[in-house]
Amino acid sequence: MVNPDAVVRRLLILNECLSELARPEAAIPQQLAANSMLRAAVERWLQTAIEACIDIASHVIASEGWVPPASGREAFLVLANHGRLKLDLAQRLGTAAGLRNLLVHDYVAIDLAQLAHVVERDLQDLREFAVQVAGWMGEI
Repeated sequence: MVNPDAVVRRLLILNECLSELARPEAAIPQQLAANSMLRAAVERWLQTAIEACIDIASHVIASEGWVPPASGREAFLVLANHGRLKLDLAQRLGTAAGLRNLLVHDYVAIDLAQLAHVVERDLQDLREFAVQVAGWMGEI
């Protein structure tokens, strides 16, 4: 059974991270290059936001007794296969999971222009996931 408290806590963290990432300077590569504290914060907020989505997906999958995914990327596809997400959103969230892995494991290879681009243009998928999860929670 899905634990509503576990999901809501992660949705709150996701919302907080998305609010912080909405700062205009978070999407400017030159600002990220000039301010190491800002860069570290943006990387951490983004990592945490994506991780919250992966955690929610993994929790729902485990709670439903579905076959566990081999990766965060795959977790979103499992949700799509069970009708919880549209496939195109699941695929984009899978790409986000790949970015999370880059932030955690290959942090020396972060391209600041790409990071700023993601912050400026790609956070809507995380917001859409939060909206859909909130809808599921209303059904429980």
